[in-house]
Amino acid sequence: YFSRAAVPWGEGATIRHIGLYAYRRAALARFVALPPSPLEQRERLEQLRALEAGMRIDLALVDKAARGVDTPADLARVRAVFAGQGKE
Repeated sequence: YFSRAAVPWGEGATIRHIGLYAYRRAALARFVALPPSPLEQRERLEQLRALEAGMRIDLALVDKAARGVDTPADLARVRAVFAGQGKE
């Protein structure tokens, strides 16, 4: 389950979702054809649409997560880094 809030489930560690996706063509076609699901609409997390439709989501744990690119300012920062004008 994905949530923006703390989920009171089990005693394990909280992990952060970094939002990197790779789809097989058929899975992507299926996903985009699905209507938004109730949990997706409540949480505003598209991964829940796939889970509610019975699709499999694999994950990997990483030691260090990169910064997200969620705003125009984030995109400008990343473009500057790739252009060699900025340092991360």
